[in-house]
Amino acid sequence: MLNGATLLASHASGRPWLVGRIPAGQCTVLTAGDQRLAVFGQSPGTAGHLARLVRRPRRPADLSFSGETLPGSAHLLLSVNGHVWVQGTASGLRRVYRTTWRGLTVAADRADVLAELTGAELDDRWLAASLLTSELPHPLSFLSPWQRIEAVAPGSALLITPGGRARVHQWWKPPAPKRSLTEGAPVVREALSAAVSTRVNALGAGQPLGADLSGGLDSTSLCFLAHQAGARLVTMTVQLRDPSNDDVLWADRAARDLPLVTRLVLRSQALPAQYAALEQVSSVTDAPSLLLRSRAVLSACAHQYARHQVSVHLAGHGGDEALQAPPGYLRDLLRHHPLLVLRHSRGHRARYRWPLPRMLRGLADRRTYARWLADEARLLQAPDLASSLLGWGPPLRMAPWATSRAVQAVASLLEEAAYQAQPLAPGHSQHHALQRIHNASRLYRLMRQDLTEPWIALPYLDDHVLEACLAVRPDERGTPWRYKPLLTAALDGIVPTELLNRTTKASSGSDFYQGLHQHRRQLLDLVSQSQLAQRGLIEPAPLRAALLTPRSRTAQALEDTLAVEYWLAHLPPRPYPARA
Repeated sequence: MLNGATLLASHASGRPWLVGRIPAGQCTVLTAGDQRLAVFGQSPGTAGHLARLVRRPRRPADLSFSGETLPGSAHLLLSVNGHVWVQGTASGLRRVYRTTWRGLTVAADRADVLAELTGAELDDRWLAASLLTSELPHPLSFLSPWQRIEAVAPGSALLITPGGRARVHQWWKPPAPKRSLTEGAPVVREALSAAVSTRVNALGAGQPLGADLSGGLDSTSLCFLAHQAGARLVTMTVQLRDPSNDDVLWADRAARDLPLVTRLVLRSQALPAQYAALEQVSSVTDAPSLLLRSRAVLSACAHQYARHQVSVHLAGHGGDEALQAPPGYLRDLLRHHPLLVLRHSRGHRARYRWPLPRMLRGLADRRTYARWLADEARLLQAPDLASSLLGWGPPLRMAPWATSRAVQAVASLLEEAAYQAQPLAPGHSQHHALQRIHNASRLYRLMRQDLTEPWIALPYLDDHVLEACLAVRPDERGTPWRYKPLLTAALDGIVPTELLNRTTKASSGSDFYQGLHQHRRQLLDLVSQSQLAQRGLIEPAPLRAALLTPRSRTAQALEDTLAVEYWLAHLPPRPYPARA
């Protein structure tokens, strides 16, 4: 096993059981007789925990860690007598991909490594699904861009036998959301504090720890927790050009209460434009990444961190998804708490401007998840209003430039999934929250593939933090009357009250449009050589028109499609033909 290289390990039979890429210094292997336990991306302080795990199993039946999560964020591999247990994280930030090669199950942390090993071809149906204007629904979110390569569901593990066969075991289930805000806030505080302290302790005394001080509540809270844990903080604030963005004002206020902190500010005058990294050489991710838009900005931040010897930096990504609850909780509460639903629905109606008849139809909707998927498959080109509010997810719609072939491909995927699809959790709210967490984890996982220095730590997506957040009742996490009440209650007394009282979330919309305008020629060149068009999945003319005259209604679809085109254009050629 080699740090910083592609890993090809073997169990007792000599057959490969895992391939993947390991960042330098991110691998620990413990051995006890015929047992081996490997942890990739572990956090310090786990040594005793790992030692207990490696001592416990004596036979294949013991290879089950139901309910066990490691501190921090890590892949866990355990081998006993040729049986191998491969486990990622509950959020999906650390994923496990699987396929069959020469009659054996092979697993990896990256889908492209398995594609290179097996010679897998790109999957046109997956590429068509990337043209959805919303997040990929479960279980499509577990597919990969390559045929016959798919992810093990987050919270599940792969048990591979000496003969190369595999079974999937669920080791984690979302908690029942029964705690009140008062009961849950201390648990979230403890979990989040431990997650940050783990990263601080990882560096050793005196080593700098980077932390995004964006001004947003999620990242600002991590800065104060790291400061409390004794970190030698180096914070980063990015001043976007959008005149409505007030993040820097809030970051300035926070900085006043963080003494002895090295503060870095990337001013708008020195800020690279969105899409400025189109011609930069970058790592190839194993799926299209929305990082394309902001890679130049993140690279500039990484350069500043490197000048201050920062090797790890904390980011608040994932906080929105872990801390909040989608409004679908209204349907879950209707039977037992109708008066509470009435009060909360008024607040959500005012916030989202829902028409009353449409909201009432949404509350009355009793379709199963499978039926919802099947119905959405028939609405892929319909107006959003054709879907009911408060469903199992946002309306599933195709980008305006998708061809009929692409629409048919996605419809067939949804219809196939609907035959046996089960929701991620019994209730609409918990299912939708997990779906958002899985998709956010997929996005930030790709970000970490592309920007490996400094390493981006995401405490909100740690298993312990995720479990603590999801255990709080969704009507208290998602109330329309307060902004992120779970976080503000959890960090009361650690983060200054003035900062906890912020109720706004800044936008970067004008930066996006300026970047499109500034780099329009390069993006038009990308569209003119569209590989999606060559595959019969998009019509180039409407895509080109959307690029020339971007509108907010299609902005997300445009960003997604450009990311896919860029990724396809930069896939490396296969070094050798696949062998059977």
